[in-house]
Amino acid sequence: MRRSSHQAKESLEDSQFKIERSRAALLELQIEIERERFKKKRIEEELEVARRKVVLLQAKTEGNSMIERLQEELREYREILKCSICLDRPKEVVITKCYHLFCNPCVHKVTENRHRKCPVCAASFGANDVKPVYI
Repeated sequence: MRRSSHQAKESLEDSQFKIERSRAALLELQIEIERERFKKKRIEEELEVARRKVVLLQAKTEGNSMIERLQEELREYREILKCSICLDRPKEVVITKCYHLFCNPCVHKVTENRHRKCPVCAASFGANDVKPVYI
């Protein structure tokens, strides 16, 4: 009986030791789970910050592309206002026969050479057909 009692006591101690070891392992796993939850939450917060940055950068990029489009449109309008002969000076006079616009020096050269035809459409015009225009 002593022997079975001794065996039961050893078995009980062994079981208690295993239980303590299991509790310690369980506690370590719970601590590890909490660490992982904390890491996950921190990563989710960083992800949210990164998403906000992406949205801001996209808005800036769209704004920049809008600015670029407007600048290109402005360049096109400035080109339209330049003389189509010299491509340098602004349009200042109109030939009233065809309503084409040019800078005054270019039209003056055409009339001096007695060519007196519109450089764009070749319509004949006289010196009285050249009028100032204010754009």
